[in-house]
Amino acid sequence: MDESDSPRRTGWWPLPAAGITLATALAGREHVNPWLFGGLLLVAWGLLAFGLTAFRIATPFRLVLTATLLALAAVVWTYTAPQPRLQLEEVRIEKLPSTITPGVVEVVVRNSGSLPAEVVHSAAGQLATLFRTPRDLAAGGMEADLTKQLDRADPVPPTGTMAIAPGQSTRVAIAIPPTQRSWFIARREATMLVTARLRFRDRGFHRERVFCLFTTPPSGTWSECPFLNQ
Repeated sequence: MDESDSPRRTGWWPLPAAGITLATALAGREHVNPWLFGGLLLVAWGLLAFGLTAFRIATPFRLVLTATLLALAAVVWTYTAPQPRLQLEEVRIEKLPSTITPGVVEVVVRNSGSLPAEVVHSAAGQLATLFRTPRDLAAGGMEADLTKQLDRADPVPPTGTMAIAPGQSTRVAIAIPPTQRSWFIARREATMLVTARLRFRDRGFHRERVFCLFTTPPSGTWSECPFLNQ
């Protein structure tokens, strides 16, 4: 074999070094700062990109491969770095609205991530005409109305943030304004809608978790709206 056709032996050392760095980063990701974890992934990517020069690969292909590996490292950091993860755990009607008193829907939000979540939330709800399916709800033009209500809702807490420790839950109370539609609750001819926006910081970035649910009281079965869920 012509020596010019074989990979250059000098420069092969970055490949095992990249593997060791990546394995170390993944093994210790729950115990280090998320930015340090990202830095280790970046070091592993740099070593791997440098190690590719030991092979006779066309420059355009090597650039594409290097960019792909960088994108993969970003995906790994996004989904596996220590971070708060907020998820909806439970929804229940605490009090049905009447013509003169508001109703209350309680939503339980859990932080299933490995870092505390410093949360500010806003919420809105209403008792609307009957919608049997998400498709009916989408056709009813409720998205714009709920979005306006959510944008006008006061933040909770008014100042500062509410801390949710890893593995812990918090309760969010959503008020349903009094309405004459409450007369139709007993006949199952009204739909209750609730929506909330949870804002928090994740590795220095501002994130938000938005959800929207609806049910037909007194049923305890909740379904996702075809909008305001992200």
